[in-house]
Amino acid sequence: MAAEGYQQSSSDVQMEGGKLFIQSIVDPQPGDAILDLGCGTGELSAYLAELVEPEGFVVGVDPDVKRLNLAKESHRDIKNLTFVEGNSDNFEGMGCEKYDIIFLNQVLHWIPDQQQAFKNMFSSLKEGGKIAIRYTDHFPPYIATALEVLTPEIEERVKNSSYHVDKVSVDRFCVTEGFEIVKSCYANDIKVEFQSVDAYLKWLWSTFHGKFDQNLVTEERIQQFLTRVGNPPFDFTTENVNTRLVAVKPKERTDVHDEDAEL
Repeated sequence: MAAEGYQQSSSDVQMEGGKLFIQSIVDPQPGDAILDLGCGTGELSAYLAELVEPEGFVVGVDPDVKRLNLAKESHRDIKNLTFVEGNSDNFEGMGCEKYDIIFLNQVLHWIPDQQQAFKNMFSSLKEGGKIAIRYTDHFPPYIATALEVLTPEIEERVKNSSYHVDKVSVDRFCVTEGFEIVKSCYANDIKVEFQSVDAYLKWLWSTFHGKFDQNLVTEERIQQFLTRVGNPPFDFTTENVNTRLVAVKPKERTDVHDEDAEL
């Protein structure tokens, strides 16, 4: 199943990258209320729940029911963690100013209407709360090459299933909806390595929710791919440039109201 494959293959690329982002930039505090939007199989949700316990809590939201069910089963013993089906247009606590942090790890490119997503996140944060988003603003070359060479019949369909938006536009969405950007920068500090062709193919299959059809991959195409990228083990780290965005929902200025009252 794609959900199990995702859980296994994401342990290095997604989990370690997300952990580093959390430790270095997100900085959750005990007692925080966190929404993990696009939580997948919940490994980072569980890590966040550990950091905010005992008073804090984490809500993991994902539209993929199979991944969500696996998350519930894998992390059922964590008391301050719940998983709920949903997406960027419909999630637990939306519009209720419930959260201190809304966290997205390599999820933004799956959201068709990113402007609306920022609007929904803004209305769901407490004043002074923040969004912490790690995303890719372009289609990574090592994935593009694989689709072009290994599965040309479905290349465009798979590419069109994601919505990579450039960093300038994402920053504009963020500011337009009222956020103040604290940090928006590129990073290239996460290793992306695969020990074999089979490991890479399994990762592609699970990452694209089963849309990457391994049955189309012939031995001849694999040899063409190796001619382009070299023999395994593969190290695509230099091509794995991602973007980190942290932005705050401003607190209401009480001094403005005081001045108005005096007038």
